[in-house]
Amino acid sequence: MKITGWKTTGHFPKDQRVVIIAGPHTSNWDFVLAMSLILSLDVNIHWVGKHSIFKKGFRKLLRKMGGIPVNRANPEGLKNEIYNITEKFKGFVIVISPEGTRKKVKRLKSGFLRIANETNSKIMMAGVDFSKKTIELGDFFSPSGDVDKDLKVIKEYFANFAGKRSKLS
Repeated sequence: MKITGWKTTGHFPKDQRVVIIAGPHTSNWDFVLAMSLILSLDVNIHWVGKHSIFKKGFRKLLRKMGGIPVNRANPEGLKNEIYNITEKFKGFVIVISPEGTRKKVKRLKSGFLRIANETNSKIMMAGVDFSKKTIELGDFFSPSGDVDKDLKVIKEYFANFAGKRSKLS
């Protein structure tokens, strides 16, 4: 991270259950950046990625690095994986991109709200800004109970950051 000039502001909470929602997600470079950050920290981090990146030969390594595959056609498997992590670890961090894709989206996915609720986890927002080379670990987000309203607030938060391909932010 230091070599490439990236900085992280804020801090990862220790010994708590936290779902970090990170964005904007506009490029494959987001994954490279996230892995660099994870490797530079001494934090028990898990992350959710589409199942298709967990290819033979890389599957074991990605899992060892905290990867949790999700098949959008069958999200039940994700629920089981998260349940196992919840049982295994007292404190953990799970990172999810609520956009669910690198393309521009009109509406964020809401699965992270269910995951946070079912695992009794706090939700932290993290903005990635390629123009400033910063990752901002923001404040905790308290859901209102109105999913549409919550997703709008989060989308507005991510609008403050420039993704790698900013036209997709």
